[in-house]
Amino acid sequence: MTTPSPLTVAEWRAFLTDFNARHIDSDEVREAVAEHRQVISAERLAAGWAGTGPADEGTIAAAEERLGIRLPLSYRTFLQVSDGWEDIGPVDLYPVGDVGWFADLCADLVEAWSDLDFFAEQLAVLKRCLLIGDDNGGSGCYWLLHADGVQENGEWTAYEWWPGDGDDPEPYTDFAAMAREAVHP
Repeated sequence: MTTPSPLTVAEWRAFLTDFNARHIDSDEVREAVAEHRQVISAERLAAGWAGTGPADEGTIAAAEERLGIRLPLSYRTFLQVSDGWEDIGPVDLYPVGDVGWFADLCADLVEAWSDLDFFAEQLAVLKRCLLIGDDNGGSGCYWLLHADGVQENGEWTAYEWWPGDGDDPEPYTDFAAMAREAVHP
């Protein structure tokens, strides 16, 4: 049975609480801490919550104003539960104040790839993506939301992308589906 994607604040709270309970005290996290590969900060481990407090509507609205867009509903409702998250799937999700356009936050990569003809189609998509999380210095995973991939329900196509593996970004119907797949593969 497939776990449904969280959509409401209550569903996100339940989803994240369940994931947190299974993950924060898991063998994987304990092993990483013992090996000094801190996947969740000491502060958040002590608090027992890999997320942060919720982002208020003013913080979300300020980010939308700065970015010039309205964020998709599943991502907005996630932010209303936790303004960022450490170690969800392969990435850490940024606080909404740190979210930005991939082309701005990774300008050096965009410039390096701009001369590669075989990469032109992917680069056009990436330039219109918000970068919402990465693997914090790991092997190079990005979580992206594509502003031009807006669906009828207002959700945006989401991507998990490992540029070092040579594959195209992996599309998901929306942010919630990507998060669900990361914690319930």
